[in-house]
Amino acid sequence: MKRQFFLFGFNLLLIGAFSCKKQGTEGLQSLIDMQALESNQSCPQGGIIVKSGIDKNRNNVLDANEVDNTKYVCNGQNGQSGADKQIFLPIYWSPNTTSTTPIIGGEVLKFSKKNYVGVDSIILVANPYVADQTNTAEIEVYNMTDNVPIANSKIVTNNLFSSTGFLQTGNLYSAFPDKEIRVGISLKSGTAGKFAASGNAYLILYRK
Repeated sequence: MKRQFFLFGFNLLLIGAFSCKKQGTEGLQSLIDMQALESNQSCPQGGIIVKSGIDKNRNNVLDANEVDNTKYVCNGQNGQSGADKQIFLPIYWSPNTTSTTPIIGGEVLKFSKKNYVGVDSIILVANPYVADQTNTAEIEVYNMTDNVPIANSKIVTNNLFSSTGFLQTGNLYSAFPDKEIRVGISLKSGTAGKFAASGNAYLILYRK
């Protein structure tokens, strides 16, 4: 199933993620709004809040009256259940570096895509940033078992911290090996001696 993903600031907008049709009308789009969440009663250590619903008025915005599901993915826990259409796997690591040699770390997951029945898409969502826009921050998913990056998972940006938002890759499903691996994150600076950093990253898995 082909999916298209569009990102605006801190909001993650997914178009065509699901097929939803009404009688005699063109299929409607399913939208997801994903935002950073500060420490609060629901998530004492912060995390993300994910709202989803159908774009009934076709304006490509998830309006308040269109939200039919709200999910908190708190730092320190995974966002998944057997029935979830979207599964959020946090990779807890907030690195910074001034080196063009990648640093590797993060919450190590014993991850196998085969363990998630019906999943056909996996994307990386992260918020890398720099202190100087003449530099870039480069982040990608890293296969720590085989010591290689996951193909096509690199995100490169010159966003400043003040304007940083979640950025995402395309579908990485076929790039993940058909076995259990340890998953981490690789980060490097585009220019030696210049600062690059990132907040926590997420693998988001989508069921058919």
